[in-house]
Amino acid sequence: MEDYSENNIAEREILSVTEINKTANDFLNEAFPPLWVAGEISNFREYGTSGHWYFSIKDSESVLSCSMFRLQNNALRFKPKEGDQVILQGKLSIYSKSGRYQLIASKMELAGFGELMRQYEQLKNKLNTEGLFQIKLPENIPEIVSRVAIVTSPQGAAIRDVLSTLNRRAPHVEAIVVASKVQGEGSAASIKKALERVNVFSEQNAVDAVIVCRGGGSIEDLWSFNDEELCRYMAHYPLPVISGVGHETDFTLVDFVANTRAATPTAAAEIITEGASKLNDYFLYLKERLQKESTSYLRNLKEKIHNLSRLLKSPKQRLEDQYQRLDMISERLLIGMKLKINNKNANYSLVSAKLDALSPSQKIAVAKDKIRNAQNNLLEKIRMRLKNLENRILIQYEKISALNPNEILKRGYSITFDQDGTIIDDPSKLSKGDVLDTQLAKGKFKSQVID
Repeated sequence: MEDYSENNIAEREILSVTEINKTANDFLNEAFPPLWVAGEISNFREYGTSGHWYFSIKDSESVLSCSMFRLQNNALRFKPKEGDQVILQGKLSIYSKSGRYQLIASKMELAGFGELMRQYEQLKNKLNTEGLFQIKLPENIPEIVSRVAIVTSPQGAAIRDVLSTLNRRAPHVEAIVVASKVQGEGSAASIKKALERVNVFSEQNAVDAVIVCRGGGSIEDLWSFNDEELCRYMAHYPLPVISGVGHETDFTLVDFVANTRAATPTAAAEIITEGASKLNDYFLYLKERLQKESTSYLRNLKEKIHNLSRLLKSPKQRLEDQYQRLDMISERLLIGMKLKINNKNANYSLVSAKLDALSPSQKIAVAKDKIRNAQNNLLEKIRMRLKNLENRILIQYEKISALNPNEILKRGYSITFDQDGTIIDDPSKLSKGDVLDTQLAKGKFKSQVID
């Protein structure tokens, strides 16, 4: 039996409803991390002013209230409807005002979409790692295309859009439609077989490029374009391929192995005809420019003819004018030729003088002149030296001659010697009877001292 005494009531902790709901909400947030849950959409409501979604998901036995706010649902590419099977990611919570237990959804996928996306990303990473996305390049697409093969369903809207764009932008381009399945079982093999037929046909009739296309659809509708065998075959396909599968937001693995991706089939046709369209615009520009220039040229020609017709002279007068003109030209030619010859001669003389200055013979002649001058200077210096020596010798000779006894004797003097050959220069040295020899200029004689 419960104790409702005053003491016992005072000891109990009593919480408000808000506190209970908040505590329960905190417990759910801590106990359950973000989780995934699958179910069927029911009671879907969208608030127009806020954009938030409120709905339930259910299975055969239970129902779970859900909310998805505008910030999260804006990222979705679809809006769910009653009965859709979906997969949600979110956190469990309790709305405190009503005490309602709910799931606050952050992500939503249609059932089956998540598994397909997982397979898609897994195969995408595998093919990219092997380098299959880098084999075919946009620059390998010819700038001017004359024949294009279109691999698609002949009954779809895509082929009509492509053919309409080709006829409008480049009517000269030959379009070959190669039928294939683009959806459902066996469609990937059908597309691959169609590409093989195009390759065989191109061996005899050159195909410049291939468009692989179809209209938009769900990921299941486009799944054949994510086939691994098809992607590997297309990556090594010898012809340029433009992928135009789905709408702008649709991406398939064929987009990555093709030379380039077009957002739509129409965009694929625009890529094919871009060069031809530019060339056609250029031809139209040239045509307009040619017409304008031709018109202007003809107008100027007419004016010139009109002016010339007024100035038209008789043939005789024209001949006389031509004669005078010819004489003047001849005279100018002669004067010009003379000036040219004179200039050539002057240049020749200048060059010849330079060559002579640089010629070894000229240098040899200059060297010879220097040697000859040096030789003459040397001979002259020798002659002068000899002349000076001769004069000095003559002076010495005269001095010596002046001192020569014979010269003295010629002036009437004589030299006396005794018998011993000693010169007698003092009579006191003589004795009576001494025999003396006296030398004259011409001869000598003997004498005897008698006194």
